Amino acid sequence: MLEKWLYSMSPSYRLICLVGLLSLLHGDIAFCDDLREIQWIGLGPIPVVNQSPIQLLFLQPIPDRAEVLPGGRKALGLNTAVTNTLVSKSSGNYSGIVDMEMVRTELDFRAGIHPRLELGISLAVAYSYGGVMDRSIRDVEDFFGDPRKARIEEDPGGYEYQVKKGGETFIGGRKRSSGIGNLAFRIKGKIGEESTYSPCLSARLALKLPIGHDDRALGTGKPDLGIGVLLQKEIKGLNVYLNADLIFPGDAFDQVGVSVHQFYSFVVGGEYTLTPQFSVVPQFRYTSRPFRNTGLDMLDRRIYDFMLGVNYRTNRGIFIQVGGVEDFHDSCDAGADITFYLNIGRYF
Repeated sequence: MLEKWLYSMSPSYRLICLVGLLSLLHGDIAFCDDLREIQWIGLGPIPVVNQSPIQLLFLQPIPDRAEVLPGGRKALGLNTAVTNTLVSKSSGNYSGIVDMEMVRTELDFRAGIHPRLELGISLAVAYSYGGVMDRSIRDVEDFFGDPRKARIEEDPGGYEYQVKKGGETFIGGRKRSSGIGNLAFRIKGKIGEESTYSPCLSARLALKLPIGHDDRALGTGKPDLGIGVLLQKEIKGLNVYLNADLIFPGDAFDQVGVSVHQFYSFVVGGEYTLTPQFSVVPQFRYTSRPFRNTGLDMLDRRIYDFMLGVNYRTNRGIFIQVGGVEDFHDSCDAGADITFYLNIGRYF
């Protein structure tokens, strides 16, 4: 399955990922030599945004800790997520189907420029195709005795990505499409230090530049702006995190009479340290949607998802995060079915 997936990717996507990985692991950078020197870092929340293909069109601030990198410190991460999505519905003037698998890699760079100020930049590349997980997901749903109608009727390995109003497509992707996604800039400032009774408090501002091709459904073609508040508190070996963000999307679909509105993202999670090298992170996220009153769950319905990950870091500043993301409650017809992620990076 892995070999089939690797060879299914476009050469340009493989090249971008390879260059990023080589830069990450073999850059001529002097890294920390002693694990004790990087105890201040703490890997923090799972840095994976909601992987629903429609939600990825818009700005989504990366889950983050409230602490900032000290002045002069930097971090570079390469996050790859593999996601399977199947949602389908028609309602009144709207109809849509998203049946695909997506491999999305995000290169993220952060730098501490002041004891209370951190800058970040991230760039994503994505590749969507028919997928290899359809049959396995159907088998799991059969095992639990409640397969969705869309899964029963699905052609495994098929690809379709069309959202229409009045028969006109306003969101759609080409079969086996690949390309660069959106470019995002972030600035995070620490407002209050963590103390015995109060958490660390920071605020952040994020801006999405619309360089992703909207004709390939890799972006909206409009800039988005986000503001957020971050909290962090250590409680007997457990670091608790809270992110609350408000996003103002650009008017991307006015030409077809579809408006978008501000939406919210709330993340709460905890990182429990097992050893100086290993920690586990359970994390919950609530995501509201930028669309209103279309009658399609894939556009209107908020999404709940649960993430579980394992963090590992070496004594030379390298870190690895691996885990999965699953929607729950009544989000199965609103977003992605399942996501697996791998994040590799280094502090320096």
